[in-house]
Amino acid sequence: MRIVAAAQGIEIRAPDDAYFSYFNSPYIGHSLGTAVDIYPRHQEWGGPVPAPVSGRVTRIKKLHMGSIKPFPTDDFDYGIALAPENAESDIVRVMHAEPAVREGSKVDEGDEIGRTIRSRYFNYWTGPHYHVEAMPASNFTRSSKSIPLDVRMEIEPHQIGTAPSNIEMTITEVTDDHAIGYPQEDIHTEIGDLSGLSAQDASGSAMGIIDGGLSHYQHGGVFGRYNTDVGEIVCVANNQVGTAASSRGLVTYFRRGPSIRASIDGIELRGLSCFLYPPQYKKRGMPQLILIPKRYGGFRHLLEDDSSGTLRIEPGRDRIRHEDRHES
Repeated sequence: MRIVAAAQGIEIRAPDDAYFSYFNSPYIGHSLGTAVDIYPRHQEWGGPVPAPVSGRVTRIKKLHMGSIKPFPTDDFDYGIALAPENAESDIVRVMHAEPAVREGSKVDEGDEIGRTIRSRYFNYWTGPHYHVEAMPASNFTRSSKSIPLDVRMEIEPHQIGTAPSNIEMTITEVTDDHAIGYPQEDIHTEIGDLSGLSAQDASGSAMGIIDGGLSHYQHGGVFGRYNTDVGEIVCVANNQVGTAASSRGLVTYFRRGPSIRASIDGIELRGLSCFLYPPQYKKRGMPQLILIPKRYGGFRHLLEDDSSGTLRIEPGRDRIRHEDRHES
């Protein structure tokens, strides 16, 4: 298990082979820098969720969700409160897991506490994951009261290669939800054993790994540069994707604008989903990249497993659909 965040002395851990994100969601904790989404290696609905801390289960809340989605979902979501051993009044809340524990249960870090569910808080492109944040126990239901996270990484970002606008891809998996591809060109940045799509500044210099949904969400983050100036331009493949709004340690938070337009072999995408990946998500040294179709099932008869294609990234219309504000 690796430490992916800390909050007031509470260390939050994820499996070494999980990928994760702090900003690839429109929900409030992911714009305030108070939450992390952890995507376990199994990537299965109903797969195990390990405890991110050791402690006691103090509360489980069953959540009624909104309207039925046009793709399969579970009927309920859950919030699980874990009181860490070293915390007096704070808890760690885990969401999107059907509990396999009871209130009062004692768990150790890494113990299974639930199974991943496909929540109606998600949209079709959202993979199996669990949401983790720390907060005062008295504010268990209020994400706006979550505690800001400190991210601890040994930082020596290294950009590999250049940032072309046309990128040859090997497509390994195509589903109704997304396609997974691996660039055949070096367009990633590495930080320790983590890697992901490179972000650059206006001069083309590497800023670090980009974390977010391009450009279907209104914000994102970059990991790799200390004390980025507010107002600094954030680019991907020589296209501006946002402007730095704040900086905390090695994390830069940016607001989207203008948007980019991405396509694969001329098929327009809803967007690119960008994460921080451990080595298990590399092929031939390149980390994976998730491509989102314009609509659920939008890749049918257009893309195939074990194929190749050209990803093109270019300036796009600066717009965001209303429903995007309510999807994870």
